[in-house]
Amino acid sequence: MDLLDADPQAMAFSRRLLAAGGVFNFTSNQMRVSLSRLVSDGLLEKPSRGLYQLSERAARLRTEIQRWRHLEQQLIPWHGNWLAIACGNLAADSSAHFRRQQRALALRGLQRWRLGIWVRPDNLHGGLEQLVIDLQALDLDAIQGSFRIEQADDSCQRELISLWDSLVLDKEYQQRLVQLRDANERLTNASPALLSETMELGSDTVRFLLMDPLLPEELVNHDNRRALVAAMVDYDAKGRKLWQQFIDALEA
Repeated sequence: MDLLDADPQAMAFSRRLLAAGGVFNFTSNQMRVSLSRLVSDGLLEKPSRGLYQLSERAARLRTEIQRWRHLEQQLIPWHGNWLAIACGNLAADSSAHFRRQQRALALRGLQRWRLGIWVRPDNLHGGLEQLVIDLQALDLDAIQGSFRIEQADDSCQRELISLWDSLVLDKEYQQRLVQLRDANERLTNASPALLSETMELGSDTVRFLLMDPLLPEELVNHDNRRALVAAMVDYDAKGRKLWQQFIDALEA
């Protein structure tokens, strides 16, 4: 899906996707099975024999994924208030439905505070109304209500803040930044090992950024997050150039 997103025309052909799979030591049969599953799941479409393209659903998913590039633009100043979502009717813990619901909550940085109540700082553009819209778009179908918590007393405020471990988050920003910078220095050619690393490390970093709770500056060091995003933008651009060299070689 990343390859189709990077170059939809060049990578639409199944033979090129199979060749790209070889970079990760996937057999042609494994790639064909995965392509079939993605078509069955509605994430890929087959306009004709031997050709693939991202579905409309996958395109919406890619739009959500690209949020990592603009994290700071999603923030507004925090005045100590909180947003709360009531969803006490989540699916059974072990179900795929429950995992989708949990993913939606995590993608907007919500933490469980009380039974059936999930909260986050009120520091996102659009406030409570936009948060509910986003969660519904992310397939959270268990929303029973929503509200803002204002003028919380000191005890309640401390309890809410403690739902996130800011020190651990800051440390992970720094560790991932070092990891990305080291990997960036290795990007010298389109060898299979480096191509594989760009996809694996890049995907892992993007996943981490997408799950970032976007806490206000009062709770976490924004400079560390900004530095990580900037490093990922640079690494992504260099990685795409290497993959383009690989794709161009397939054309030859």
